Amino acid sequence: MPPPASAWHTHATALTTRLVAGYVLVALITLSSGAAFLYHRLYESFEEEDTEFLDAHINTLRAEMAKVPTNIPAAKELIAKSHTYRTMDALFGQIRTIGGKVIVEAPGFNELVPDDSAFPPPIRKDEELTNAVRYRTSPSSPMLLLASAEVRREQTNVLLIYRVALDVSHIDDWMREFRNELIWVVLAGTTLSGILAWLITRRGLRPLHQITAAMKRVGASGLDERLGHNPWPRELADTAGEFDLMLERLREAFHRLTQFSADAAHELRTPLNGLMISTSLMLAQDRDSEEYRHALATNLEEYERLKRMVDSLLFIARADNAEAVLKRSNVNMATLGAEVLDFFSALAEERHVTLRVVGQGTAYGDVTLLRLALSNLVSNALRHTPSGGSVQVTIGESREFCRIDVSDTGTGIPAEHLPKLFDRFYRVDAARTVSQEDGGTGLGLALVKTVVHLHGGTITVISNVGSGTTMTLTFPSGGGSQRQEDKPAVENAGEAGRNLG
Repeated sequence: MPPPASAWHTHATALTTRLVAGYVLVALITLSSGAAFLYHRLYESFEEEDTEFLDAHINTLRAEMAKVPTNIPAAKELIAKSHTYRTMDALFGQIRTIGGKVIVEAPGFNELVPDDSAFPPPIRKDEELTNAVRYRTSPSSPMLLLASAEVRREQTNVLLIYRVALDVSHIDDWMREFRNELIWVVLAGTTLSGILAWLITRRGLRPLHQITAAMKRVGASGLDERLGHNPWPRELADTAGEFDLMLERLREAFHRLTQFSADAAHELRTPLNGLMISTSLMLAQDRDSEEYRHALATNLEEYERLKRMVDSLLFIARADNAEAVLKRSNVNMATLGAEVLDFFSALAEERHVTLRVVGQGTAYGDVTLLRLALSNLVSNALRHTPSGGSVQVTIGESREFCRIDVSDTGTGIPAEHLPKLFDRFYRVDAARTVSQEDGGTGLGLALVKTVVHLHGGTITVISNVGSGTTMTLTFPSGGGSQRQEDKPAVENAGEAGRNLG
């Protein structure tokens, strides 16, 4: 047993929450990606600028070293001049031999970089410094940009190593502050996006709430509710239109159900009242055996009529619910038509009506139900054909369908009755009574329509008042192109057909 609708609300996340969460996630990813890209691009710009500065400084030092005399005091003076300061970055240099002997060193160099392993390998004169720099954090300076290069003096051709450390701690501090500001911007932007998304979503889903409210107003007395006249958004316009069509179908179905209930009650009440009256008269006083026998025979006819009516109703109900399987086979409709006409031949002779079958064709269906449909049409045609008239069954076949026409030269049916002719309990006679001779229940044509639809066929009617009526049935042909696996239809369909027949 499924849980009530309210139970689903406690487990499913609201659509507004889902949409807002999606918007917030998208905003968070977008803003975070933009902030990360901006941060790293700015960091790379500072790194490129500092690397270019060190490269220019090393090239300048090489050019100056080539001109330095061989005495050590002159080299010290050169290093002292090379130890300079940028606006905010402190530059510390050291010149040493290959063996590690320090020749010139800027004040504070050893305190700034105590170990030699912190520096990258020295680059030669023809190499670029771009990929030969290294960052290092030390206790005295949070961030250093380290580089080393080979330098020579042309007079002595002595190879020396120049190591340089650039203090970029202020850049690291500034980038840390900038990163924190970006985080706040991302959080604020995401929060603002969430608020705006909630407002927009609430407003955007307002038509959906209106449709829901309209659906809640629908009931047995509210099937006239319509939504299509409102200017709905394009995404909901089709839903509103389909909702209107559904209400129209429900209204028609409810009307048919109400009418069917009233008709069924009326049709069942008439024979039951007759049985009660007949039985009461028999019990009112003593009768001889012949009168009792006659009364029982009359009651038996009414019981049979009630049984046929109940069987017809059960057949139609089961067909609507599709509870069983049709037993399909190739059926020669000319042979079947001849058998049906032969069954009604005695009644036709009594009424002086001519019966004949014309044409050939094979239908793919349940032979019992096909016989039931054809018998109902022939019986109905005989009932409304005057003496001297005729009833003809014409059979034709195409590649896909087998067509059966049942024509009579009877009284015809007025045009206003044709749309409702196949409704249950509908009769052209407004008095809604049927003679004992006819024995009709008002379900014959409804049964024919049900059988035709079970086979995937169609039924149409053409009638002219005073000249006759033609009922046209189409069934899938027995040629094979329209064959399918037996589909659910009616429980024990063949047995039900035999009972109704």
